[in-house]
Amino acid sequence: MQERLIGDPVKIQLKKNFKNSVIFPTRFLGLNAQCSAQLELEKRYVTHKVVTLENNKIAFEVTQSGNMHTFSAEQCVGFYLKKLHEFYVKDGVTTKDIVLTVPSYASNTERQALVDAADIAGLKCLRVINESTAICYNYGFFRKGDLSKEEERIVAFVDMGHSKTTVTIAGFKQQECRIICHKSDRNLGGRDLDYQVAQKLGGEFLAKFGDDPREGPRTRLRLYETIEKARKLLSGDTEASINIDYLMNEEDLNRKLKREEFEQLIDP
Repeated sequence: MQERLIGDPVKIQLKKNFKNSVIFPTRFLGLNAQCSAQLELEKRYVTHKVVTLENNKIAFEVTQSGNMHTFSAEQCVGFYLKKLHEFYVKDGVTTKDIVLTVPSYASNTERQALVDAADIAGLKCLRVINESTAICYNYGFFRKGDLSKEEERIVAFVDMGHSKTTVTIAGFKQQECRIICHKSDRNLGGRDLDYQVAQKLGGEFLAKFGDDPREGPRTRLRLYETIEKARKLLSGDTEASINIDYLMNEEDLNRKLKREEFEQLIDP
């Protein structure tokens, strides 16, 4: 691939070349053409073309220097892992042995796809462990001196990320870690909250101007980006402004979003 970016530079690149920017490839690992419901959900949030290969696996079509290329989800995740490894090499960590984490709901197929991605990156995956287990190990390791040898400390870990939510309750002693229970939702994250707001605002824009910003990838991208910023503001403020100039056909989207309305929109 011509360019591999991670972090904030991706957002800049995405605006310039959204059709040829692969985002969230890990969400497609292990999926095939039979996973139609999950694939349709994932397509809400990507701007590149998603295709099915002859082996029934999922891949992405992008254009580079005028030529069409097809990369599997495993290849794209492999590119990502290789880029991460380059950062470590710059800091003097040259080992290619790694341990990878996956959500607890990941199937054996999804776990193997991640191992395949590591192979593509030229890395050796020693083990794949659940994210909940890794979180607990990290907590216990760095707080070993604060833990009692006899009395168990019960801790709840709640992680709501971009696309999924996990809750883990674990018990800790100085030499012991016990996972009491764990629950995950693979389709509940910040992006799903943004989607509900986008449905509301997109519908209002359509009713007012006759154009739907939810249909085109560029306008949808701008809508999601602005809504995400507003959502983060609402964590501390009671009201946020959503302003997008020239969203479609020189028409602007200008609206206030109150926290109360936001909570109603995302209420299950």
